[in-house]
Amino acid sequence: MKPPRAFGPLPHRRYRPEFPTCPQCGGSLALSHPVWAKPIQYLTGTEHVTSLGFRCAAPACPAGGRTVYRSAQAEARQVKGSGYGLDVVVRIGHLRFTEHRTREEIWRAVRDDTPVRLSERHVQNLLEVYLAVLRASEQEVAPRVAATVKQHGGVIVSLDGLQPEQGNEQLWVVREVLSGTVLGAANLQQATAPHLARLLRPIQQAGVPVLGVVSDAQESIRLAVADVFPGVPHQLCQYHALREAAEPLWAADRALLVEAKKELRGLREVEERVRAHEPRTPADEVVLDTVLALRQTVRERGGLPFDFAGLRVQAALGALDDTLGRCLEKGGTPAWLGCGPSSSGRGSGAPCAPPRWRRPMSGW
Repeated sequence: MKPPRAFGPLPHRRYRPEFPTCPQCGGSLALSHPVWAKPIQYLTGTEHVTSLGFRCAAPACPAGGRTVYRSAQAEARQVKGSGYGLDVVVRIGHLRFTEHRTREEIWRAVRDDTPVRLSERHVQNLLEVYLAVLRASEQEVAPRVAATVKQHGGVIVSLDGLQPEQGNEQLWVVREVLSGTVLGAANLQQATAPHLARLLRPIQQAGVPVLGVVSDAQESIRLAVADVFPGVPHQLCQYHALREAAEPLWAADRALLVEAKKELRGLREVEERVRAHEPRTPADEVVLDTVLALRQTVRERGGLPFDFAGLRVQAALGALDDTLGRCLEKGGTPAWLGCGPSSSGRGSGAPCAPPRWRRPMSGW
């Protein structure tokens, strides 16, 4: 059995019903028991949340003290059976279906930009929770897109799905492009034309004029669209087309980034040698700052289709090399003993020799 996750000391927040008296008889409510208590991760941090259950204390209450009243606010902040808040679920859904991030990209974005701790595999579970919330909030299609139909004469439908690992359900969302309204969502075991057609059918049955459909070039999508919306223009998604077209460039850029990291493998040895100096000089601090700058530079991450991290790293390393070269040409600074002009009285006037740690970066 998986052990519970340890968060250390957490702020406690307890919720009680929003009304102090029984809605049945007006009697006072008394604390009965905690309905649930658990740590919940939010985008702003982790809290230990407790939902307290209350019962009516009046003997003559029609409910007979059997009804347990709880806080609606507490229920709105959590997902049953999950340790993540709804804000985390919405954030993951936004990254997937608005920014078209993959599961790994979503996991890295949440890990790097928020204090939330989760595994890449759990992103899939929270995406399913997101779709379940969407399904629960679905309303009639026509009223939701009435303003778009009035302004543009119809809607443009997009259909997209998350390709999970082998054996998992596929997550599909139907969205109206002009307004961003989500028109449908479903977990599908198979993304066949009949399954996708059932996902599109409610839009057809609502009688909403469809101006066009946008999707990738998957054959099952083309067949489903031709079945449900015959004669409606079907355009290949430009984002998907650009991603596929940029794949060779992306691979070359990744190889360039790998080569840059190989060139800087000696940074750890340089850092350890400088940190061993006692006492540490101002020049040593410059070396350590340079090592940190180099490490941060090669940690750049790109994104398809045209955000090439390797090119950015190459330009940054070149700029850093130019900066270091100018510093060495100046021969140090008067504040460093043994360097700089003698007129200040703090140096010998002899230029500083290039430090041993500097390697030529001719390739960058």
